Amino acid sequence: MFKELFSRFIDLLDAVLFEPFRVENVISSWGTRPLKIISILILVLASVSAGGGYVFISPPFTGRSFIQFVVATAAHFLFFLFLPYIIAYIIDGFAQSKGKKGNANITVRFAKFSLSLFISIAAWAILLAQLGLKGQFGVITLYSIHYGFFIAVLVRGTSYIYDIKFRDSLMINIFTFILTFSLPVTMYFVIKTSFNPSLP
Repeated sequence: MFKELFSRFIDLLDAVLFEPFRVENVISSWGTRPLKIISILILVLASVSAGGGYVFISPPFTGRSFIQFVVATAAHFLFFLFLPYIIAYIIDGFAQSKGKKGNANITVRFAKFSLSLFISIAAWAILLAQLGLKGQFGVITLYSIHYGFFIAVLVRGTSYIYDIKFRDSLMINIFTFILTFSLPVTMYFVIKTSFNPSLP
């Protein structure tokens, strides 16, 4: 049973990240409760990875680093929790303005599962730190990479979910990117200010 559930989970992520034309059918084949459990699991893993990556790429490490990790994880959890709804609201609004039928429910779920991309933040943070990209520039680079991948997935998903041209989907998601990209970067500076690394 566990093996079958894992296979279905991988199939769901495969549809979201690589074959968005299958998303609606794959999501509809799941029950509501399993989808909630999976979205929460992705949310938690992405938040922990983002919190750890944020601390790792922002040396020096002090006695406050663990608290900084906990706060960063909690902040990312809240950010990732609300991000799919913000994105779905923007995308659905633009799609309807172009005469397309609203499909916010699928868009929210699609965005939730697309958050799985952020699970790799910690690994990317280690790589960037080894390449010397640390501090503010490292954080902006880290988020640019992941947000870029995230928006690229959303562009393809939006095209299929709303049956719109790639160019229209790209424009909608570029606007979405501009509106939401500053949120995690601003969050970083707020947390960084609260935990001055010069303090013990």
